[in-house]
Amino acid sequence: MYNQGPRQMFDVDLSCAKCGTHISQLPFQPSGDRPVFCQDCNRANRDQRDGVRPQKRMFDVDVKCAGCGTHITQLPFEPKAGSDIFCRECYLKNKDN
Repeated sequence: MYNQGPRQMFDVDLSCAKCGTHISQLPFQPSGDRPVFCQDCNRANRDQRDGVRPQKRMFDVDVKCAGCGTHITQLPFEPKAGSDIFCRECYLKNKDN
């Protein structure tokens, strides 16, 4: 986010779902259906998630782009038989059409 001035804070009366610390302000309006964490627990959860991010599975293929004819050797999905396959550039050009 770009510097847009002071962030709006919402007054709440909640407890952290992990450690029970009282929370009096949040930078978002809680929805009630998701747990709310204090700043320390939220930071610890984020740091833990960032270190264990799974790598996206790639599929080896030998096809030509249906748009420009570029040779494609890997895709982030398993292609279906009979469907057109596009290189990244052609896909981005055509995705809004």
